[in-house]
Amino acid sequence: MKVALYVRKSSEDSSKQIQSIENQLEILKAKAKKEDLKIIEIYQESKSAKKPYKREAFNKMLADLQDRKFEAILCWKLDRLSRNPIEGGIIQHLLLEGSLSQIITYERRYYPSDNSLMMNMELGMAAEYSLALGKNVKRGMNFKVDKGVYPNTAPLGYLNITKPNGEKTIELDPERAPIVQKLWRMLLSGNTVMGELVEQAASMGLRTRASANTPEKKVSRHGLHCIFSNPFYYGMFRWANELHHGTHSTMVTKEEFDKAQKIISAKKCAPRKAKYKFPLKGFITCGECGASVTAEHKNKKRADGSIHHRIYYRCTHRRKDYDCKQPMIIEAELEEQIIELLDSIKINKAFVSWVKKWLVDFSQEQSEKQKTIREIQKNQLNKIDNQIERLLEMRINEEIDAELFKIKKDNLVLDKKAIEKEMSVNTDMDDSRIDTTVEILDFCKQAKYLFENGDYNDKQLVLNTLGSRLYLKDKKLRVELAKPFQLIQDSVSQEWVLNPRFTTLKTKTSQGDDTLTRSLIDNGATDGI
Repeated sequence: MKVALYVRKSSEDSSKQIQSIENQLEILKAKAKKEDLKIIEIYQESKSAKKPYKREAFNKMLADLQDRKFEAILCWKLDRLSRNPIEGGIIQHLLLEGSLSQIITYERRYYPSDNSLMMNMELGMAAEYSLALGKNVKRGMNFKVDKGVYPNTAPLGYLNITKPNGEKTIELDPERAPIVQKLWRMLLSGNTVMGELVEQAASMGLRTRASANTPEKKVSRHGLHCIFSNPFYYGMFRWANELHHGTHSTMVTKEEFDKAQKIISAKKCAPRKAKYKFPLKGFITCGECGASVTAEHKNKKRADGSIHHRIYYRCTHRRKDYDCKQPMIIEAELEEQIIELLDSIKINKAFVSWVKKWLVDFSQEQSEKQKTIREIQKNQLNKIDNQIERLLEMRINEEIDAELFKIKKDNLVLDKKAIEKEMSVNTDMDDSRIDTTVEILDFCKQAKYLFENGDYNDKQLVLNTLGSRLYLKDKKLRVELAKPFQLIQDSVSQEWVLNPRFTTLKTKTSQGDDTLTRSLIDNGATDGI
């Protein structure tokens, strides 16, 4: 018999498991060998079964059962499969409908023909046990909170202590507490920044506590921030979104804690003043290694004693696995290449004015077309409804048999759905798309001037609007324009967009052809931006 072997232990308290996963596997494999059961696959996990749909191995096992990879489940006890009524009901349903030929536990077997009362009782007891356990845990935690004891792992500088009589308390960590207290004093002095505090913590040997899954390590900047913003250190603790008084020893007073919050907030929120602004920084990628391109300011002393200021752009060399050889480039040379790019999408005022008039006409034309199409579609739907109604009457009068009725009705329903789908697609030209198309053309008209004569913010605005990918290699800028700008660039290169003499809106032919504007509209105007 092909069986799936499922073993589980709860992740909530691994020290109190009756049988560990290793013991379950050993005993159940021996049982399978003794009873000639062929184990197709082993599903094991350390997860609580209290909540449904949270166990990956269990869900995979059910999926494999649906694919008929096995016919029975072998497990330690029924409560290994479920401790909640939903998954318990799923298991019982699969057994009763025959998808599972049987469930084999260490002590007995469960068959579809068995009285389901016993299985209901066992699964119900498992669910009740899990529910009661959860209530007892919460009750115990709330009891601790009422006594002023934090019912969780103590923060750095404190230890969870269990006394000989079984009472649990939190006390100062003799190894870490003195270091944490020194760090508090250094912060409160106001003379030490967070970066220096991180270095001081490392030099004094402060490390986090090791756990089952993570070794001890140096305290990070984030770790220090958690310490300095935790009310536990002045005698309070957070539980269930409320502050409670604790009975543990404190490291600072409430006044000192409040002062520390102001210091942290000031250090965190104070804007860092940049000495130089680099408008092209953040937009360019190195064409050789793929790292970002950064900028730096350099001063060069001339022979006459004067200082020459220059801004250079270069690869950040962030990739440790690649030795990038790309040279620096002067900002002025880089800007010249961007101006050349903007010149390639520049269009004149006459064309933009013509497009605006064309769009109004085009929108009205499309609206009329859509109105006619909708009327036709509504008439088609009414016709199909009448045909279905007539078909139903014919079936009631037994003029056609059931098979022919089903075929004809299904075809009509498919036709109806196809028309309804077409109607659901909004093909109307909305005002926002018209506005976006005009904005793109207006931008192309003035982008070059704005970049050449604008300030830092203007240049950033131009590059942001382009939405392009810029790659720098061998001091040459390669640009991947967003689709709308590609269309404009192609049209500009053909020179007809630059010609101010367009044909009238009546003819829309020759040089006044609407190819570019239609392309912008068809591509959603904003695609790729």
